[in-house]
Amino acid sequence: MTGVFTVVFGLALAYLLFVRGNTILVYFQQEEYDATRFTNAWRDVRLFDIKASVVLLVCLVVGWLAAAPAMLLLAAVAFFAIAWFEQSYRYKKPLVVTDRLKRIRTIVWIVLAVLVLLSMMFKPLAFIALQSVAFVVMAVNALLKPAQDNINNGYIREAKTRLQESKALRIGITGSFGKTTVKHILAELLEVSGPVFFSKGSINTELGLTRHIRQRLQPAHQYFIAEMGAYQIGSIERLSQFVQPDYGMVTAVGDAHSERFGGIEKTAIAKAELADWICAHGKAVVVSEDVMKNAPFQHLQQSHPEKFIVVGESDACDVKITSSVLKEGSWHIELLLADSTPFSYKIPLLGSHNIMNSALCIALLHKLDPAVTHRLPGVTDSLAQVTHRLELKDFPGQPAILDDAYNSNEYGFGNAVKVLRQMASERGGKAILVTPGIAELGDEHDAVHQRLGTLCIKHCDIAVVVNPDRIPSFVEALGGEGPEVVPVASLEAAREHLSQLELTGKDIVLYENDLPDLLEEHRFL
Repeated sequence: MTGVFTVVFGLALAYLLFVRGNTILVYFQQEEYDATRFTNAWRDVRLFDIKASVVLLVCLVVGWLAAAPAMLLLAAVAFFAIAWFEQSYRYKKPLVVTDRLKRIRTIVWIVLAVLVLLSMMFKPLAFIALQSVAFVVMAVNALLKPAQDNINNGYIREAKTRLQESKALRIGITGSFGKTTVKHILAELLEVSGPVFFSKGSINTELGLTRHIRQRLQPAHQYFIAEMGAYQIGSIERLSQFVQPDYGMVTAVGDAHSERFGGIEKTAIAKAELADWICAHGKAVVVSEDVMKNAPFQHLQQSHPEKFIVVGESDACDVKITSSVLKEGSWHIELLLADSTPFSYKIPLLGSHNIMNSALCIALLHKLDPAVTHRLPGVTDSLAQVTHRLELKDFPGQPAILDDAYNSNEYGFGNAVKVLRQMASERGGKAILVTPGIAELGDEHDAVHQRLGTLCIKHCDIAVVVNPDRIPSFVEALGGEGPEVVPVASLEAAREHLSQLELTGKDIVLYENDLPDLLEEHRFL
C-alpha cells in the first residue's frame, strides 16, 4: 500500500504545483516579467507557501513517529483541497496566455514535474518544491530572456519598417496623468481631418505600440497617435526615437508614479524628453500652463519659443481658456486660439480636468488643420466617454455608477469626488465612495492620502476603503464627524457590502481607482 500512497501523494503534489505555477505567473506577468519588482511583490504580498508546507510537516512527522504511511494520503487530500480553492481564486487581472507565457509555463511545468518525481522518492524534498515555484519561474524567465529579446527586437524592427512606410503625421502624448483621455479625445476630433490610428486603451510602451502597429496600422491612416508612458528617465526618449513624432503633447507633470522617479523634479525631466525631441526634430509641442512651471520645460521654451503652444487661463498663454461653465451635464467652454480666433464648444464629459484635456486637443488640431476647426463643435458635443475614466453608468432604479477605476492621481481623484457630491446632491441621494487609494506615490503617500481624506469628508456620505492598512492616513483623515467608513479587504468584498445596502436610483457610487491584485491582496498560499 505504501507505493499506492506515494503515487497518490505525487499526483496531489503535481496538481498543487500546477495550480501554484499559474498563481505565481499571474503576479509575475502583472509585474511585467521583471524579477526585481516581482521579488518585492513575493515578499510584500506573501506569495510563499504556508498551508501546504504546514500540512506536509505534520503528516511527515506523525507518519514517521507512528510508522503510519497512510499519513501521505492525508497530505494528498489536503494538497487537492488547497489547490482546488486556489484555482477558484478570481483575479481582477487574470493571466493573459501569450506565446511568451506559453514558453515560460511549459519549462516551469517540466521543472516542477522533476521536483515531484524527486519528492516521491524522498518526501522532505516536497518542502523545496512547494517553496521554489516563484524562483523556478524567475529562473526560467532569465534563461529564456535572450531568446525573448531576439523575438521582441524582430517585432520592433517590423513595426519600425511599417511606421517608416506610413505617411501618417505622428503625434506623441505623455504626462503624469490625462494622457489616455487626451489621446481618445484627440483621436475623435482628428477624424474630422482624416483617418486616425491610435493605440487602444492605456497601451503606452514600445512593445505595446509595436503589437498595435503590426496588427492595425494601415496605409490609409493620415494620423498616428502614440501614448507614451515613462517608467524611468529615458523611457520617453526611447519611445520618441521609436515613434519619431512630428508633434507632441504633455498633459501634466504631477506626483502620479513619483515612486518610480524619486520626486516631481525627476518626473518633469522624464516628461520633458518628448518636448526635447520635438524641439530638435519636430514641429510643435502643446503643453498645459501648469507644465510650464517646471524648469526643464522653461529651459526648452527659452531655446525654442517657436516650438511651444501653451494652453491655460492667463494672458501669457498661446491658447487661452476664457470661460468654462457646467450646464446640464456638459461643459460649455470658450477659447481664444493661437491666431486670436474665438472658439466655443461643449463636451459631455464629467470632471473639470476635461476642460484642459479638450483645450489641449483643440489647440493641437487647430495647428494641424485649421481649415476644419469650425467643424469641431459638432464633434465635441458627442464625445464618447473614455472607459473607466469617470465613466457614468446609469440604470433605471439602480444606483448610478461613476467608474473612475483607471485614475491614479490626486488631481483626478479630487475632481471625481466633487462630481460624486454634485450628482448625489442633484438627485437627492447618497454619495458613496469605493477606493483603495492611489499607488506609487513614494514619500508623498501619506501626505497625499491625508489631503484626499480631508477632501472626502465634505463630499462623501459613505467611504468603502479597500485594504485600509495600506492607506492609514486616508482612514485617519476620514475619522471623527466624516462619512461612514467601511473597511474591506478587496474590491469583491466592497461590492458584496454595497449589495447589502438599500440603495436606490438616487444614489451614486464612485469606484475611484482599482489597484491590481499585487497591491490589494496579502495572500498566504
